[in-house]
Amino acid sequence: MVAKSPLEAELERALLVDEIGIVSAVIGPHRLKTTHQPMFRRDGAVLVPFGAEARIVAERDGASETAAAFFDQVPLPQRGFAEAVCRKLNLNNFHHLGIDDPHGFDCYLAIDPRLEASEEAMAEIAAVPRLLDTLEVPATSLIVEILDANFLSLDILLGLAGRLRDAGVRIAVAEFRTGQPTVDRLTLLRPDVIKIDGNWFRSAQDSAATTRLLPAVLNAFTGLGAKLLVQGIETIRELDAALGCEADYLQGRALAGPAPAGSIIDPGPRDLDELLRPLRKVVSLRRRHSKR
Repeated sequence: MVAKSPLEAELERALLVDEIGIVSAVIGPHRLKTTHQPMFRRDGAVLVPFGAEARIVAERDGASETAAAFFDQVPLPQRGFAEAVCRKLNLNNFHHLGIDDPHGFDCYLAIDPRLEASEEAMAEIAAVPRLLDTLEVPATSLIVEILDANFLSLDILLGLAGRLRDAGVRIAVAEFRTGQPTVDRLTLLRPDVIKIDGNWFRSAQDSAATTRLLPAVLNAFTGLGAKLLVQGIETIRELDAALGCEADYLQGRALAGPAPAGSIIDPGPRDLDELLRPLRKVVSLRRRHSKR
């Protein structure tokens, strides 16, 4: 049996388990909980939920706060520990995705290595596959987004991604620039998923010049072999635009919002014709997407 490091022991003390097994955590005056927001892939004329993103919501004095608002209140020296707690909390709640067989679903999880620069902390991130084994979660069910991958040391980025990928974990990055340094870095990293943030996607739609360039930008990313995820789709018009860009994966409140861990997720397909009916457009079925 592998002995727990002091950091691992401290992380476990921060976690609380309720009577049905759902995990929360306490850091200072905040109670942290997991929410899951479904992600969809296109399969012909329907969108099929294939996974969910695990996110943190923080509660303080009866009010809910976003993860960003929570981290703004955490003293800088403690943010690395808070990041590690959030990651462990979300992984422990994998079994509470709200579907009959969570092993048939993917879990999308963001990590922020910038907050954990110590050697011990980086080792704890790289130990995610070992934690998955303990939880009896297949590593192939996990997609890990490395936040701000474009600004990390290349050695750290490739080392961390390599250890996760060797265990079967898929790697995602958020990227939307096409400068040569970025393309070179992405070519070395070989991400499985490239995420387009909803705010940037909306701003691109509002600019005629950017809209004309958008297909070329997205083609450059998918040319690396990555799946394209458009996140933060808030309206049917944005959904239509994302479909027009041949996005592989889609996520946003226009399809399904986040819900507390343990909430039931509807596993059924969403009919595209019904979803897009308010726009009175004919849906172009450009291609059929695979499950991965």
